[in-house]
Order: sequence, then C-alpha cells, then structure tokens
Amino acid sequence: MNNPYNTLKPFFFKVILLIFTALLPFQLSGQNLIVDETADSTYTNRLTVLPILGSAPETSFMFGGLGMQQFKPANAGPETRPSNIILTAIYTLNNQVLIELIPDVILPGESWFLSGNMFAYYFPTDYWGIGTDTRSEDQIKIEYKMFYAKFMGLKRISDSFYAGPIVRWFKNYDFVYTDIEGNPIESVGLTGHDGGSAIGLGGAIRWDKRNSIMTPTEKHFLELMTTIHPQYFGTTFSYSEFQMDGRKYMDLLGDGTSVLAFQTLLQVTGGDVPFLDLSSIGGNQIMRGYYHGRFRDHHSLQVQTEWRQYVKGRFGFVLFGGVGNVWSEWDEIDLTLTKWAIGGGLRFNLNPGDTTNIRLDVAAGPNTTGFYLSLGEAF
Repeated sequence: MNNPYNTLKPFFFKVILLIFTALLPFQLSGQNLIVDETADSTYTNRLTVLPILGSAPETSFMFGGLGMQQFKPANAGPETRPSNIILTAIYTLNNQVLIELIPDVILPGESWFLSGNMFAYYFPTDYWGIGTDTRSEDQIKIEYKMFYAKFMGLKRISDSFYAGPIVRWFKNYDFVYTDIEGNPIESVGLTGHDGGSAIGLGGAIRWDKRNSIMTPTEKHFLELMTTIHPQYFGTTFSYSEFQMDGRKYMDLLGDGTSVLAFQTLLQVTGGDVPFLDLSSIGGNQIMRGYYHGRFRDHHSLQVQTEWRQYVKGRFGFVLFGGVGNVWSEWDEIDLTLTKWAIGGGLRFNLNPGDTTNIRLDVAAGPNTTGFYLSLGEAF
C-alpha cells in the first residue's frame, strides 16, 4: 500500500501539531458540580478541553475536540484512585466521523469499578483479508456505519481483586466495498459482510494493583474477560470472545521518573464471528506501526515492552517494541510469520497533579510505519 507518511516532512508536521495541541488546552481546576473535593483535600478535580490535531495510519489527518473530566466522587479518600470521563469528536480527511464517550469511574473505597465505551461512527477503512500471510495487493476499501456500547461493572471482592458483569451491543450497516482504484466489489463472502447486530453478555475478573489508571508507574494489572453472543437474544451472529490482558510496571528509580512497562494481550474467538470482530493486531495501543486490523484471524497474541523516561518540566520520552501474530487453529501457529515493530515517542504532561500525557509515537515494522497523537499512555 502506498503510504504518504513515509517521508520526513509529515513527521515534522506532526511534531508541530503536538506542540500546538499542548499549548492550547483549556483547563478548569475544581469545576465539577457532581463531585465533592472535601473527602481528599490533596486532590484537585480538573476539566480539560483541547483540540485534536494529528494523524494515524487508519485516519490520515484528523481534527476535532476532546473533553476530559478527572475527579474523585464524593467521600472518596486518598486510597481511591482518580476517575475520568472522556468525550471525543473527530473528523478525518479519510471522511471518517467518530463520536466516543469513555467513562472510568471508581467509587469511594474502590468498592466498584464502573467503565464503558460508547461510540457512533462512519468509518471507511482498509481490509486485507484473514490470516497472517495476507499481501499488500489484497487491500480493499470498506465503508460502513456503526453504533456500539459496552458496559462493565466490577465489584471489589478482596484487596485488589474485582469481578462483575459485561454487557455489549453493536449494530453496523450500509456496507460498501471497493478495490484500491475505487471500483465496486459486489461480494466479499465474509461473515457479517452486509452488517448486522449482536448483544453480548459476559463477565470479567480483574487483579489491579496499579497506582494510576491513566499513567501507572508501578505494580501490575491482570484482567480476564469473556463474552458470548447467543442467537436467542435476537443477534445476527452466534459467537464468543475471550481476552487476557496482563501488564507489569517497574519503577526503576523509585520516584516514577523512569518506568519499564510490559504487556501481554491474548484474544480468542469462536463460532460465527463477524469479520470485524475477529482478533487483530495493530492500532495506537499495541503493535503500533501496523494499521489496526492489518492482520486478523480467530486468535491473536501480542507482547510489548516500553521504557518511559521523564526528562524535565512536563516533558518525557519513550522507547518501545512489540511482537504479535494471528492464527485460525491452535495447531496452525506459524512463528516464522510473527510480526514485529519498534518505535519511540515524546510525552507532554497536561496535568501535573494527576499525570495525564499527550503522546506522540512513531513506530515502524517490515514495510509499515505509523504516527500516533493520542491522550494517555498506550497501556
């Protein structure tokens, strides 16, 4: 695939965008009508509103706005980690539209974790087929519309262990397929190629010792999630998903200024899985450098590590690398086709009272590159 980001000029353009974005945030400390700061006098609630200017391999140049409320609910003390609610609206030069709401709320005493992800988008995207050996010449274009909602409530069981239910729903429709020259493709023969909907129910178990949700610097996180989408709920497809997400953070100097982080992400699907819900590698969080969904199949395994180093003032940098693969059957794993990517990035801290970084990452692998401008660490 021809990639317009394989020159230095766009890279310097994105650095300018990062600086411009970092200088424009509008922040209000303690401006939140639904919370009470008296329970933890050491923490100040903060509303951040900033423009979004940047790009990613999936979007080309994008612009929009973001609002983030960082807070602690009423009666939450120092033992309760801060919550955050993020609202994003984006338009890209690929004619993509995304509106997304992501709440992560921690109740006093960390008795409950309440989180969700709700979005609506029109998202022209690229697709190369299923499997770990798809070729660049297999690329086609897909346009579709989608509504999505996922909610998870985890109750504290003991110390740092949590468990609770997951509810998931999506509907996608108006699929249009074209080749790379824009010629229509009548049929691609994939599960879910003409859209559909699904309701999923499941559960999660979490072991969470991180000292921060947005920017952890020590201890670990382990989460197991499973969701089933049975047809008797009126879903178009009947399938299941399982995910294991493990993370470890090592504070090298004991003060949070130099951190070594690790992540392992395993995704397994089974049944009549719509192709957009198959396990995949790539994106702005893991296996950066690869277009999200560049490789997809029933199962995937990805591993990454990252060194995060504070420099001075609000600035820092990171170096990272990852490997990953997808496969259809467990006895068909081909390690010789394992993908890899390496990269680095800059960090600017928006909120010194509750570290929240703007990150600019540059990543590359064999015949692929990626540039990412995002809020919060990758993991």
